[in-house]
Amino acid sequence: MKKVVLILAALLLLCSCGKETFEKPEVPEDAPVFEETNPGENCSLPEDFSSEPEKVPEETPEKIPKENPDFEFEKPEILYPENIPEELFKSAAFAEAMERPSVILYDYEPISDCLAAVNFVEAAEKGEHSELYIYNFHNADQYNPKNAYCFNYICEENVIVRKYEDYPDWGKAGKSSEIFYIDKAYINDFGFFTTEKSGFEPNYHQVISDFALYENAAEHRALKEKYIDPIFTITVSPEEFSSVSDLSSYFIWIFEDIYNYENGHDPWQEYGNNWPLSEIISLLNRYFEGVTKEMVLINRRIEYDPETDTVFYEGGRGGVSPERRVFDFEQNGDILTLYYLLYHEESGTIYDDRYYALEIKLLDDGSFRYISQTAIEKER
Repeated sequence: MKKVVLILAALLLLCSCGKETFEKPEVPEDAPVFEETNPGENCSLPEDFSSEPEKVPEETPEKIPKENPDFEFEKPEILYPENIPEELFKSAAFAEAMERPSVILYDYEPISDCLAAVNFVEAAEKGEHSELYIYNFHNADQYNPKNAYCFNYICEENVIVRKYEDYPDWGKAGKSSEIFYIDKAYINDFGFFTTEKSGFEPNYHQVISDFALYENAAEHRALKEKYIDPIFTITVSPEEFSSVSDLSSYFIWIFEDIYNYENGHDPWQEYGNNWPLSEIISLLNRYFEGVTKEMVLINRRIEYDPETDTVFYEGGRGGVSPERRVFDFEQNGDILTLYYLLYHEESGTIYDDRYYALEIKLLDDGSFRYISQTAIEKER
């Protein structure tokens, strides 16, 4: 394999987890890399594939690429049907996606093969005609209705254009956007189909699943969801701690995180702006040892009312947070250590020159307590 295969292979390195006790992994020299795995027969890259084709001229071309009814393609294959609602497969939008050269995503994650995206980038590099449809389906939640949208890319004679359509309630196509010209399209080092246009932010869609790219991805994701997701605040912006008192300033936010994790909604829906201090301390002590009233009240963003034993808190956090990926773990007796890194959710790009070790004590009743967290600098 040539350029992109070598790039992707350089990414796919790192952990081998299947033993009860593990040696502590060596500190990666740069970005964590992973052992090479096969992304699947339909996601292999051709030998003459190049990841970044030449830019097209800035001026608007006279010829606008359009769909070709005679364009030949292979229909997408669904590789990851787990946890996908049955109604998705019965929807009009899904039926349409299966009849096109598509990559299909569910909540931003690929559930189909990536062949259409690979073929499109290869054709764009050669100046040949190609078409690509990237469908992203979203289920309804407390904030958003059920919907889907599609980015349609067409290339021909070194010209690439993009159109957009949405599919309310997974039905027939709704509004459609104007044609948007693209300077270049490629699949980046982390499996994301990437398009660039001068003067605009790049646009990303993950087209190769983590399950294809990273060794033991399913096991590592389960560890992340169980142990890292409950303490969102101190893992998206990792705080080092060796004792519970080191986290005093963060406990109101950690309570909010854990409450959300356990209940699927935030504390305001139950308590309003006045949260019972006894409930806060009780919940925190199920995850940490020795949390006290004084530790919680040290946070200056909250006001304590001793008559009702409640804290007044209106919130106030915001911003875009990085995503976290567990890449290794080790267990010695009842102590579990997770090794994780931060990456940009939209592009997959790994952040900074460090990763993190989260130490957890496992208890006989199946519960656990957080013990410490340490930042580890990568060797240069």
